[in-house]
Amino acid sequence: MATDSAPADYSGIRDEYIRSLHQTPVQIAAALSGGGTLFISDLLTVPGGSRTLIDAVVPYSLESLAQYIGRFPDHACSARTARNMAMTAFFHARRILRSEILRKCGQIDTDRISPQKTDVSHDFEDLTESVILRANNFTEPADVDELDAYHHVIGIGCTASLATDRPKQGELRVHAAVQTLRRTIQFSLHLQKDARSRWEEERLAADLILNAVETARLETLKSVQHSHAADLFPNTGQSDEDAFCPVFSDSSSLNFPLQEIIPLRLKPGEFVQGRQTVGTAPLVDLFFGKLEAVLWMNNGILHFVPRKGAAYAAPPFNPYAEFTQSVFPGSFNPIHKGHLEMIGFAEQRLQGKVSLEISVQNVDKPPLDYIELQHRLELIGREKPKQPVWLTQTPLFVNKSELFQGAAFVVGADTLKRFADLRFYHRNTHELHDVLRTIAFHNCRFLVFARKGKTGLESLETLEIPDMLRSICDEVPPSVFTMDISSGDIRKNDPDY
Repeated sequence: MATDSAPADYSGIRDEYIRSLHQTPVQIAAALSGGGTLFISDLLTVPGGSRTLIDAVVPYSLESLAQYIGRFPDHACSARTARNMAMTAFFHARRILRSEILRKCGQIDTDRISPQKTDVSHDFEDLTESVILRANNFTEPADVDELDAYHHVIGIGCTASLATDRPKQGELRVHAAVQTLRRTIQFSLHLQKDARSRWEEERLAADLILNAVETARLETLKSVQHSHAADLFPNTGQSDEDAFCPVFSDSSSLNFPLQEIIPLRLKPGEFVQGRQTVGTAPLVDLFFGKLEAVLWMNNGILHFVPRKGAAYAAPPFNPYAEFTQSVFPGSFNPIHKGHLEMIGFAEQRLQGKVSLEISVQNVDKPPLDYIELQHRLELIGREKPKQPVWLTQTPLFVNKSELFQGAAFVVGADTLKRFADLRFYHRNTHELHDVLRTIAFHNCRFLVFARKGKTGLESLETLEIPDMLRSICDEVPPSVFTMDISSGDIRKNDPDY
């Protein structure tokens, strides 16, 4: 990285780069909060911007940012929030392109105009502390959503804390994230205070984003063409060794370099810290709707379940059926002692292995990004080696019951309470009963653990839930175990979140 305290005008280099970018197939959707907005004018003041920029938004206030990503962030200016914004932007771009494809084929994009049903049964921690702001349908039908069409789509997210007209308490920093079909990239830069004007800080943030775009573009060009999970699992069902596939590519890196096309001219002590996580074919197919579930254990994928109607030859049988009988759904963000103790009690009670389940697609926010998923899986593997984890596209319990037929779902009492909340069924009891009948039809039950929260102890006995739901529930008595740890509290007390 070049360092120099003297001001410099790189407008010629910048314009030439953007002119060349407009000649590439790259298409960008951007969400910028707190800084970096010069990036938008950079793209549009050079002729040809309509070929590159699909959409740009500036959710500047906290409420606006929460509306954009679907929830109030734990920390507004953080790498994680920037990644949330980048993933939202990426999927927004895909929806726009999908509508365009359908329109050119003379079809109507019904997903775009139809309201989406909201259900928060999968979310363990957040509802009591934030409002579900919207529902998103991020998965798209397999007959339209050909992944190769999205190789050159880039979602950009940026959060920044720059100089203001008030005394600045915290650090000056910029977090820029890039989301593409196969990779999540983030760059973080901490700035010296009082070393630049506000305009110079904005200029630096925008140049960081431009360099991040070029870095992602070059990485995409180096990538091999996408292969489907079925091509990587020719022997699924025969042996662990034959079926094993890594989740993340070996091109993932904790110290990922920024391609500095436009010099940043950082001050002494300033540096850009980058990270990249690249998904392998099964993970990409899971994230983008080709697969319904994959089974992760020992840092690899052992088995996959194709989505109905997808162009996959299903594995001949599931050699890991024992991992479908007791399932503990959650975000595990992060996994903690309470989760581990629940697993132990549940395995004793159910007399079998309990698998965790993380839905990469949630109803109220964008899918997890690859860096986030890698982080959660690494923590799970560290805290409980050989722990099976299902990664799924089933955000709702009604979906989970179809995927894991005959399973016992391990849940906290607060989750069961939210699941039965009529607000999420248009206040229509019949809708809730229809869901419960489907779950019962699939022979699924709930094993309920008491939960001690801010409003006191909640248990199966204290909950006001329909009798139909109570009839398919068993309980671990509060005298045996009560959960009193919150992942949300852990995140809020950790600045890295």
